[in-house]
Amino acid sequence: MVLVLGGCAETPSAYAKAGPGHFSTVVIDAGHGGKDSGGVSGRGARIFLQEKDLTLDTAKRVRDELRRAGLRTVMMREDDHFVELDDRVRFANRQGPGAVLVSIHYDAVSNHAMHGAKTFFWRADSHGLATRIQQQLVAATDETDQGVMRRRLRLTRNPDIPCVLCECAYVTNPAEAQKVATDRYRQRIAHGIAQGILEEEKLGDTGIAPVPELYAPMSKASDKH
Repeated sequence: MVLVLGGCAETPSAYAKAGPGHFSTVVIDAGHGGKDSGGVSGRGARIFLQEKDLTLDTAKRVRDELRRAGLRTVMMREDDHFVELDDRVRFANRQGPGAVLVSIHYDAVSNHAMHGAKTFFWRADSHGLATRIQQQLVAATDETDQGVMRRRLRLTRNPDIPCVLCECAYVTNPAEAQKVATDRYRQRIAHGIAQGILEEEKLGDTGIAPVPELYAPMSKASDKH
């Protein structure tokens, strides 16, 4: 069975004043798209899932929750088209210093036993956001907590604004694939991500231990990520 889920857009039109988290706009990036399907559950899987479909569906659900809470949201894509990683970085940067970037992904690996969720960051000013999203994502889904990881990726190192990348579940794990194939479970994932963003917007990094800034060159197209 193939699961089919169905331009850049922003909501609402008015800019809100930045709160304790120092941001008023959330750029939501649905990973992959178009010619880039991302990870897949495997042709022999009971349910065939493509990461690009799951990320878009989840991103729209996160957008809707944030919109209802009054945050301005900007979608990197709202349909099945491909956006280059460097173009995603440039688009996020154009939103200005009052914005954060949240990139949504699902994992796929050769080891089908791997399961759980993790959140990546690089910039020191992104650690609090990553921590709150990871905590809320795990709380909403009861997934295995793989933790908050510091990794130099194109969408965690190169943007000029706070930025994180969420790996929500493993589509190559049969049990997790069966769950993420359902609307109800993807809504739980989206709720966790949205709650983490809202908590950071309300509280900032209060109660979260700081991490030092680390220097690293920009991630390049020749890099793996």
